[in-house]
Amino acid sequence: MKNNKYLNIVFVATAAFVLYACSKSTETANFKLAKNYVSAAKGKFIIYKLDSIVTRSFGSGFQTSTYTIKDSVVDVFIDNTGKEAFKIFRYVLNVNGSWTSTNTFVLTPQENNVEYVENNFRYIKLISPVQDGKEWKGNTYVNQSPFYVNTSYPSWTYKYTNIDAPKTYGTQSFAKTITVQQYDSTENRPFNKNVYNFYDKGYEVYAENVGLIYRDIMSWEYQVFTSFSNCKLIKPKASGVGNDTILVNCNDPLVNCDSLIQRPNHKVNCDTIIDRFYYNGYGIKQTVLSHN
Repeated sequence: MKNNKYLNIVFVATAAFVLYACSKSTETANFKLAKNYVSAAKGKFIIYKLDSIVTRSFGSGFQTSTYTIKDSVVDVFIDNTGKEAFKIFRYVLNVNGSWTSTNTFVLTPQENNVEYVENNFRYIKLISPVQDGKEWKGNTYVNQSPFYVNTSYPSWTYKYTNIDAPKTYGTQSFAKTITVQQYDSTENRPFNKNVYNFYDKGYEVYAENVGLIYRDIMSWEYQVFTSFSNCKLIKPKASGVGNDTILVNCNDPLVNCDSLIQRPNHKVNCDTIIDRFYYNGYGIKQTVLSHN
């Protein structure tokens, strides 16, 4: 009996160890590093269709200009913090078929995250482990919006979605991708042309062992200046039942329509006239065309 009891203890301990080892093995297998979703090797390049969206003259709306660009890894170096970093040149395709260098970026892939410096702004593009729903502050090192004066931009919360989803853009298909939802505001829903509105969204899609394959960023605000016409004050009759309707001029500084509305059972109905409005903002859409 003693031997059997000893064997049972050994069996239980062995089974527990095997289960623990299998569990750790599964966790390790499911631990996806962020750096596996960027192209970090000298000579690597990705060619994109780039749509640049800018405000029209006088803020009347937006216009889109389309380019073909190529982001190429041209050098590997150690940055001033001792980390291995990759220098990326961006080229734009000219009408004669030649390429002209237009910008320089720095990519720093690490075990815990992937940082990217663009136009002197440092972003935390990805973090490890790559898990559905995982969140982080991707604009931690950014103290102002690169688009317009947007106080919420530094606090955008990035989030992973659609882990390992297959995606196709044009002729390019990718078996495993991840989507980073940087932000998507709904404060302007539904859009009201008579009041201040704004909208911010940011989405990026990365393919495993390739890098960024799609980007959709849009950030704008809408300012409007209005006046009122045909204003009517509707208030209870001084005696009896029903209401009196009186014409008022809410644009006259001597007439305080807000105060009138505060009175019991009073309301003011006006036609809103848009004197002028303007948009201010910027957008970019980047779609992969080819890569090596």
